[in-house]
Amino acid sequence: MMKSISIIGGGFSAWLIASIFIKKKFSVNVFEGENLHFGSQQISPNGWKALTQIVDKEDIKPVFEAFNAIHIKKINSEEILELLSNYDLTNNDEVYGSISRENLVNILKQQVLSNKDVKIYSSLINHIIDSDNKIELLDTKKRIFETDFVIGADGTQGASRKFVVGSNKQTNLKKIFRAISLDTSSYNLAKKTLQILLHSQGYFVIYPTIIKNKKATNYIFVPTDNNVSPPIFDSELLNYLIPNKLNWQISLVGNNTNEITSIFKKGVFLFGEAAFPTLPHLAQGGNQILEDAIFLKDFLENNNNFNEMVESFIQNRSKQREIINQKSKIVGKALSSQKITGYFRNLAIQSKGKKLIEDIFNQVWIS
Repeated sequence: MMKSISIIGGGFSAWLIASIFIKKKFSVNVFEGENLHFGSQQISPNGWKALTQIVDKEDIKPVFEAFNAIHIKKINSEEILELLSNYDLTNNDEVYGSISRENLVNILKQQVLSNKDVKIYSSLINHIIDSDNKIELLDTKKRIFETDFVIGADGTQGASRKFVVGSNKQTNLKKIFRAISLDTSSYNLAKKTLQILLHSQGYFVIYPTIIKNKKATNYIFVPTDNNVSPPIFDSELLNYLIPNKLNWQISLVGNNTNEITSIFKKGVFLFGEAAFPTLPHLAQGGNQILEDAIFLKDFLENNNNFNEMVESFIQNRSKQREIINQKSKIVGKALSSQKITGYFRNLAIQSKGKKLIEDIFNQVWIS
């Protein structure tokens, strides 16, 4: 008898893993809840390689904004931008760019919905119950659904992580600010370039993207600590690049990089941020999820045993994820350095910026 898999979540991770399983010998149900897709996802070369093994390049290109360069700059005390390093991506054979999360989800969702055997429920699951040989899912409307296996892609605060880990409470959360702008002047200043702007209160990551078929700019601000908010600038140039009227959205990322938690329990397998809350400093949150999906896709080519797939993932892929998060933590400390440490960091970027980028990022991009 065909085994049933229920995927909980309606975001990028959920539709990505659904696209992997629709061609396998499983009955697939997706409980998408009420997910909102905000902002844009950086796609680094390793992510691009994985993404194009899952969806057709021609579907991605119209909504993909490629980067030609990475600029690292400093915002000094007088609100003047100082270029520390410029890394040219046009000489690199690899692809780096951005795609809005909404567009990415829509592409994956269309691929999943091409299989008419997949069932989609606009249902928010808030409880998972282990019941004999089956798993029961209880939604907010008090409806009960039975399934053989669950893939929890409902984030760090979802019912899946609570079931597997024992609690959805994080002891250490990193605050990240995100915003988008449809202002043409902001886009023209950010065009084709990924910019990292170092500031005394944290650092900005700014890059162009396409939101709802319009040219846009995506902003991320990573504060030095959770008590800091994005600074407001008086400089006219900085106001073009980082408008003071931006509507910043706060997201919380698990910062327990030394704490290893379970990702599988009694038929419930965590995927995406639910499994590995990822620090933002290497922009590998979404890219590593893409690589996770390829790992599972490759395993399922020759083996449809769900439990063996999970065991292989835990034994092999999880170790790579730990390494990425540790590297991200180190990069985050460097980018957030202040005073004398920040001074020497800036000198190192000015003198060896291109080599530093290659040494740090290429190890990840060519994974």
